[in-house]
Amino acid sequence: SFDKAGTVERFFLTISTNLYMDVVRGNLELTDLRRRQLILDYVEHFRTSYNQKDIPFLEQVFSDDALIITGKVISQTTKDNIKVPAKIQYKKQSKQEYLANLRRAFDAAKYIRVTFDEIKVKRHPTLANFYGVTLHQGYTSSNYHDDGYLFLLWDFTDEDRPLIHVRTWQPDKYGDGTSLAKEDIFCLEDFDI
Repeated sequence: SFDKAGTVERFFLTISTNLYMDVVRGNLELTDLRRRQLILDYVEHFRTSYNQKDIPFLEQVFSDDALIITGKVISQTTKDNIKVPAKIQYKKQSKQEYLANLRRAFDAAKYIRVTFDEIKVKRHPTLANFYGVTLHQGYTSSNYHDDGYLFLLWDFTDEDRPLIHVRTWQPDKYGDGTSLAKEDIFCLEDFDI
């Protein structure tokens, strides 16, 4: 983005044209098309904020009472050395807890690279200002890597300041390489608004 004098103020890493067009083609009406374009803009800004370690943007975009859920794969063996099927353990965090943990992760990493290679957008059936966005995310830093599904519940009641009320992350595979079933991926229907 540029200021009035034409000087670059900020830049955003963009999603691929194919992903962009897939989301835009799914619009229901003109308002929905505009919102989907806004969502894509904010998704790009969201991704860029991780790559640039931009905590102030993340503080602004999460609602104060945001529900943040992160998952990790737990593999177990019994005392008889029998492997128990892996499961995902979920942890609920407040906005403040999540951002404090994120600050530590940002400080510990020399670089962070976040990518999105799948995007699904769904408008709430009765609350037209709410959208569920599911993304397949790659997260790579100088000291960590994971791939998984990110779900964001966006509220566009104030289009100048949309808020994220829910953020979830789930690994896309269990420890044995088995993929997470599509029906187990968090989506709009999993949350009461």
